[in-house]
Amino acid sequence: MRIAIYTLGCKVNQFESQAIAEQFAESGHEVVPWREPADIYVVNTCAVTARAASQSRQMIRRFRREFPGSKIVATGCHVQTDAAAIMKAAQGRICLAGNDQKHRLVEIALEGDDCLQMYVGDIFQVRQITPFMIHSPEERTRAYVRIQDGCESFCAYCIVPFARGRSRSMPPEQVDEQVARLSSEGIREIVITGIHVGLYGTDLSEEITLASVMKSLCSGYPHIRFRLSSIDPSEISDDLIELALNAENFCPHWHLPLQSGSDLILQAMNRRYNSSDFRSVVERLYSFMPDAAFGFDVMTGFPGETDDEFMETVRLLESLPLTYLHVFPYSPRPDTVAAAMKGHVSKRKKQARAAVLRKLGSRKKAKFYKKNLGTEHNLLIERRDEKNGLWHGMTENYISTFLKGSEKLENLQNHLLRVLIKEVDDRVAFAEAV
Repeated sequence: MRIAIYTLGCKVNQFESQAIAEQFAESGHEVVPWREPADIYVVNTCAVTARAASQSRQMIRRFRREFPGSKIVATGCHVQTDAAAIMKAAQGRICLAGNDQKHRLVEIALEGDDCLQMYVGDIFQVRQITPFMIHSPEERTRAYVRIQDGCESFCAYCIVPFARGRSRSMPPEQVDEQVARLSSEGIREIVITGIHVGLYGTDLSEEITLASVMKSLCSGYPHIRFRLSSIDPSEISDDLIELALNAENFCPHWHLPLQSGSDLILQAMNRRYNSSDFRSVVERLYSFMPDAAFGFDVMTGFPGETDDEFMETVRLLESLPLTYLHVFPYSPRPDTVAAAMKGHVSKRKKQARAAVLRKLGSRKKAKFYKKNLGTEHNLLIERRDEKNGLWHGMTENYISTFLKGSEKLENLQNHLLRVLIKEVDDRVAFAEAV
């Protein structure tokens, strides 16, 4: 059978979709691009925002309209949190597999002719992480490894705990098995990710922590560089900092969710730190690793956010050594605490504030790139650019870099080169091999 998979949302969803695709292939079926005709369409949905949920339903309606004779199977966070809405969008002609049943998706999709069943249980009863494994990553250079699932923060704006359940960690031996498989495929960079990766190990034992598993990976696979995905500032331990300083293959790159620089807004969001805590963590990391990249998530227009509180965010960001910003205008998510709050900010004002933050982020990124002019870095070559013909890659500290004079060079993909940055602009650097 021909199987097509469409994925919305986070890196964890992407990782899981790839694992599901491999399971279909191992069962003897052909996985095809989602725009092509297929016997079964799998939609791995997202629910992090109302827009993401809407897009999930739109894709389901599209597949139903364009391929009326095909099965449609929906899974993921929107299925887990609002199965009725998806059933309505598909006019009842769909099979639903919640996150708690995602490990059975291939079996569910292949059984029966109509596939009109609903497999959605209580996600909070799930105690073990689904042992998804990837054998042949889509990219030859970089791969994601999901070591944790679930979240227990219950931020006021977020539906994720209800979609993913309690924090669950992959045992270290299974993490090692996954990395060993990717190593055998020639992968040179692995991004360690999860829904709330800083909680890794809290459900296993006191000896198992994010720092301990990262230390094991860095020492066990010195030819692979490891990059850590988003982590809450309060979960950066002394052991993790020590590892980042001493392990040459731990990328100096920290992605931290700030959300707001106003203590009142952070409290309303139910975030578990204040602006001073955030500043202290960043300044401490910067004092140890002045060449590291710092990326922050920031939300603007949260209910009740005043102009003064927004400016508190701006002033905090101006004062910190950030490299880039991911800016999110607040979007009301049904069934969250924030959706019922008073003082919702107008769409126009949210967009204006977001524009200010994006401009700030662009200026900070340009400053970071200029700071690295004339410095040496390890560049992992990923692809050849179609426009200029140059080979392109990322440095260990997350600088998007073209290799000068590489137009006629072949087979550079997946090579790790020592380079000197010779030119920079606001978005990219140009380097020469040392």
